Amino acid sequence: MINTYNESALHETLKKLYALESNGIMEVQLDDTPWICDILDENKNVIEIQTSNLSALTEKALYILETGRKLKIVHPIAENKWIELYGSDGELLHRKKSPKKATIYDSLRGMTKICPLFLQENCELELLYCDISEMRRKTEGLSQNQTNSRRHLKDWLPMGKRLEKISRKEKFSKKEDWEKLIPESLRQKDEKGKFPAFRAVDLKREMAKEKGAKSSRWAPLLIWILVKMQILEITEVKGRSKIYSVSS
Repeated sequence: MINTYNESALHETLKKLYALESNGIMEVQLDDTPWICDILDENKNVIEIQTSNLSALTEKALYILETGRKLKIVHPIAENKWIELYGSDGELLHRKKSPKKATIYDSLRGMTKICPLFLQENCELELLYCDISEMRRKTEGLSQNQTNSRRHLKDWLPMGKRLEKISRKEKFSKKEDWEKLIPESLRQKDEKGKFPAFRAVDLKREMAKEKGAKSSRWAPLLIWILVKMQILEITEVKGRSKIYSVSS
């Protein structure tokens, strides 16, 4: 089946929560396709919970939108995260808070394929800023994970994630929502009603001022995505530098 996965506690909790809120049914087959949607709400629209790579939903999302259904994609962001390490016997060895605080910019890499769908009329991305606990099981030696994706072996294996709290929600359903990812100084019209022109280096500088240095490193990818979504446009090319502005 296309959507086979190892469902985490985080995914399961959010699925049950949104099914309850929408008076929906969980795990419903989409028509005669192999796809199973997370939730079919009381109006026969779809809610998908995607805890990691958003682009993994691209084909299913495209099909859902082509049928005329509304689609809400729910994506949790670990604004605060705790690491729990367990022994082989299931005993909690220690729990510590991670210094990392994720933002929407950390999720951009997972949007490169699906991002054009976010501006379709019936598509909405809902970000959940959460407190999350990440559970790990200690191993005797260095281990590879199930997907063989570790470049450096570690002495633990992932056990899943657990939702502790939802702090706030942020919805993206129209162009203006996505424009807010651009620093205010680069999206304010002048007296002639024109958006300012800027280079990638200008965006990085302004993001560092407004959003913080950690977020500014995503400036090139943010430009790439917003150009693909036709929210930014290339207005001029000077040598090897491209000049951008918000699309009118």
